[in-house]
Amino acid sequence: MRIPPIVPAVAGLLLMLAPPASADDLDRYVMQGIDQLYSVRFDDAARSFDQAIAADRSDPRGYFYRANVHLWSYVFDKRPEQLELFLAMSDRAIKAAEAKLSANSRDSRAKLFLGMSYGYKAIANVRAENAMATALAARTCYDKLNDAVRSDPKLYDAYLGLGLFHFIFGSIPEAAQFMAGLSGIKGDAQLGIREIESAAARGTYFRNDAGLIMALLNIYYLGDQNKGIGALEGIARRYPRNVVLLYALGAAHLNQGHPEKALPYLDGVVKQGNNDFRMFTDLSYARAGAAYFSQNDLARAKPYLQKFIKSSREKDYRSYSWYLLGLCFELEGNRANAQKAYDYAIKSPASTPEDRMARRRAKILVAAPMTDADKDLVRALNAASSSRFDDAIRFSNAVAARRDLKPAQRAAANYAYGQGLQGKGEYAKAIAAYNVAIGAGKHDESWIAPFSYLHIAECYLKLNDRERWRTNIKLAQSFSGYDMETQLRFLVGRDVTLID
Repeated sequence: MRIPPIVPAVAGLLLMLAPPASADDLDRYVMQGIDQLYSVRFDDAARSFDQAIAADRSDPRGYFYRANVHLWSYVFDKRPEQLELFLAMSDRAIKAAEAKLSANSRDSRAKLFLGMSYGYKAIANVRAENAMATALAARTCYDKLNDAVRSDPKLYDAYLGLGLFHFIFGSIPEAAQFMAGLSGIKGDAQLGIREIESAAARGTYFRNDAGLIMALLNIYYLGDQNKGIGALEGIARRYPRNVVLLYALGAAHLNQGHPEKALPYLDGVVKQGNNDFRMFTDLSYARAGAAYFSQNDLARAKPYLQKFIKSSREKDYRSYSWYLLGLCFELEGNRANAQKAYDYAIKSPASTPEDRMARRRAKILVAAPMTDADKDLVRALNAASSSRFDDAIRFSNAVAARRDLKPAQRAAANYAYGQGLQGKGEYAKAIAAYNVAIGAGKHDESWIAPFSYLHIAECYLKLNDRERWRTNIKLAQSFSGYDMETQLRFLVGRDVTLID
């Protein structure tokens, strides 16, 4: 399954704040500091923001940006002392903005940085896994920014924050359910996109942030991958040591089924080993291991997965990495090591959809070894996910030719066959293969049917049959309780919003 990864968070790309040049000294110091942040020079950036504060201690901008040096140190490396420093400096930014508004209630810039300060507090509390504090800060951010644009509709920077709320709640309707206190925020994905585009075109302080987020939306939501990746690559060429962008590019190429393009970027993050961005370093080991695995290159996949498991403090992808490592051992014929890896996959946190899938499958595999058909199915699905469609067809045909297949194996073989045919543009044949996968009989791989219906819908759309597209989209939506359900529902919601 080619599913959008638990893609780099918007929080990571908000690091790239780039206000345009201004006549006053404070803005010059801010610009200098932001350029240093782009270049991953945190100490230099901190000194520049301290100069901005000294230039005008009543202005919230210096405190806001100085706080973010500590925020990113906490978000990317989870150093608790950095969280305390961020919160203290952020409070100073909030007090400065509130003082400005007490003196002049129409101060648009103060309203902007007051709202965004609460938005960044929400980011910090997400990382701290403090749901209540996240919800309170996010709600305050939304309310402050909403008030700001009501009083000044041309405060285009504020539309970035509002657009993110509207887009997230419009594209993931369940989001508000996990954050008490955020009910009532209007979910409208198209409105959110228009607002972010407005910030990108007309904003001052957050114009570049909006442009970066639009690049991600083009990649993962709007379907214009070339435009989005091109925008990210342009910035990465200017700041080649910026591991956030390198990771984002690696994840984007991996999502598009091109691990060979992803690996140079992920390796670039790994080689830098930047401790200020340890989260991205750790996750790059996991994603590079998955990229090599998708190419059926087990010898290269294992060291990356092992490095992630051994060195990372991240909960995300831990169970999944143990599971992939177990598959590597099993495909190589080392059943004993495979069982140990599956055991660890079962015991590890299941914090992402990939982890939950891994835990379920590990429980099956720890009890019984893989058959030759199972191994060929792994190779077939890997080939499909890495755009090697002829290999996907070859492996799946080899499995389908067996007479002793169980329903789950027959379903998976036809699903992989459909993926190969769809990738080659043979849509009518792909639809037939997916239908065979759906009708293979009762089995535990309950993800195959809903994803098959989704891909059937995609094929009918290519064949300009909107009615059958709509029918199969509804069928895909009718299932629940299967692997990667969150991703499928996002894809379906995206397609319905954009197409229907």
